[in-house]
Order: sequence, then C-alpha cells, then structure tokens
Amino acid sequence: MHNLTRAGYNPNIMPAIEPVLSSANSILGLNLDGERLLIVYGSPSGMVQERLSVSTPASRSFPAILELITASADRLLMITKAQHLPLPDCVSVSITGNYDPLSGILESSPDFPEWKSEPLKSQLGLRFNLPVFIEQHPTAGLLAEMLFGSTETSGTQMYLSFNPTLRTSLSLNGVIFQSPGGSAGDIGKIFTRDTPDPRLNRPLTLNDHLSLSGLASQALRNQPSHWDLNTTGGQVIQAATEGDPYAIELIEGAAKMLGENLAPLIHLLRPKQITIAYPVSIAAANFLSPLRAAATAASGLGGLELPQFSASQFGHRQPELEALAPAISALRLRARSR
Repeated sequence: MHNLTRAGYNPNIMPAIEPVLSSANSILGLNLDGERLLIVYGSPSGMVQERLSVSTPASRSFPAILELITASADRLLMITKAQHLPLPDCVSVSITGNYDPLSGILESSPDFPEWKSEPLKSQLGLRFNLPVFIEQHPTAGLLAEMLFGSTETSGTQMYLSFNPTLRTSLSLNGVIFQSPGGSAGDIGKIFTRDTPDPRLNRPLTLNDHLSLSGLASQALRNQPSHWDLNTTGGQVIQAATEGDPYAIELIEGAAKMLGENLAPLIHLLRPKQITIAYPVSIAAANFLSPLRAAATAASGLGGLELPQFSASQFGHRQPELEALAPAISALRLRARSR
C-alpha cells in the first residue's frame, strides 16, 4: 500500500482525531456496490484524471472488500505516481446500504448481506491515514446534482436511486437529511397491491418493480419469450432507449407505479424537484411523462403544485461524480463556514 501521508504512517495506530482538512487538490474517490468497485483520482472541480474498475469478490465479506480497496487503490496510485501527480489529500466514498454518518458505521447493506455494523470510516481511515468522507449512494448522487448538475438547492429536493434498491435522499435548502442508522429513504420496501408472487412467498414491493433487479424480474415474468434468462435491468433500460416496444412497456409501467406511490410523499414533503438517477435517467423520454401523469392522478395536484420531474444529465459519469461528491461537498461546506 502506498504511504498516502506526508509524514510517517503506522497502520496499527488509528489517529485519535481525524485530520483537519480545509482544502484539497486531489481526491481518491470510491464507489462501491455488490457488482464492482470503482476508484477514481479526481479534483474538487469534478474532473477525473484516472479511474479503475474491478469486480467485487463473490464472498463480499468486509475484510475481503477492505483488501480489494487497498490493492486497487495501490494499483491506481502507481499510475498517478508515474504521471507525477500529487498524492490524494482525502478519501471520498459512495456506498450502498444503511450508513450512519454520525458513527461512521455501515449498519447493513443489501449488496453485502454478511456485513453487520461494520466500522467502515475508521477502517478506511486506518488504511489510508487521510480524512474520509462517506455517503450512501442516493445521498452522494444528490450531492453531485447540487454540485455539478441543474438541481437547485432551494426548497425540498428528492433524488431517486434504483440500484441496488429503490431509495430516496432528501435535502432542504441545500442541507441533506440524515437519519440515525442511515435507514431513512428506503421506499423500495413499500408493499404494492399486486397479487403476491407465489415464488417469493411474500407480498410484492416497489423494489420488485423498480429496482434494477426488480425490473429484470418483471421482464422475465411478464415477457418471458422476449428476454434472455440473463437479462439485467440495465439491458431493459438500454433496450427502451433503442425503441424496443417490450422494454418501453416495462419502463412506462414502472414509472406509473412509482408515480402512484410517490403521491403521499409529495403531499407530505411538497418537494420542489424530483430527480431520477442513472441508469433510469437515460430512458427519461419513456419514464418522465408517465411518472408525472401518474403522480398527478394519484395526488390530485396539478400545475405548480406538483414538483418538477427531471432526470440526471450525468449519464455514465454519475458513478464517478458520486464517488467524489461526499468529499467535495464537505470541503465546500467547511470553506463557507470559515
């Protein structure tokens, strides 16, 4: 592992207090889920100079993932060192699951079922000896939208993520809502009114329709002759963008179900804007219109009473910006408070 500090580093001693960082020239960003680890070397402007993507191991145990992060970071930093780029000043992380920002503990994650109350922040701090900033995927995505996208910071903003589950993050006047244990926003667990699938032995949830894996399951369940058994939700979305009528039917049906179930939240929060995350965002032409129509019908609201429905414009860059956003947002907040 590269020594990432300008002074001596003893990996067996955890700093009692996280180093104070008022600014940064370079950031080591991590975006971690059950399919891959994406590591980027970027700047506070959001520019990515190098990236490395590796598949997550089948075991997905906490120690195994920590070793993967260490080895992959070492590989990436060898590349940046060869280009005479400076060592990173901090580590920024976007991760799936219930992350508690107060304790720095990842309580649980659908992508890593073996993980139980893992001290993610302290362990990464121990390995890198740098300031570490961590957020859940949807929170990191919303931060990226506020930093680099078209999302306003005024009023209440909602950001909807679909992988690995349907989840929302919220902000009010630019301040992100955080909950103890990091369990808020997990709206994919809402039960639907569908007939239960006997194979699941439980009622269907929004995740069964709207998460990427749920979208793939819907394709195989409702259109089995059209899809390969290995079809993924991402492939369904891509097919919709290419005009596949079967995929468009699935996308529009998912959007309608989402709109109907968002109606109570719209009444409760009166969000100014609801942003749809990547990869569903690339099918915005088939998703946003039925989403708005269903939300209008279910809520009884119309015109300016409804939030603006929009799709992230980052496309394939979203995972990179998600990886950098937690640190960039924290650094800018500290700079404003000085």
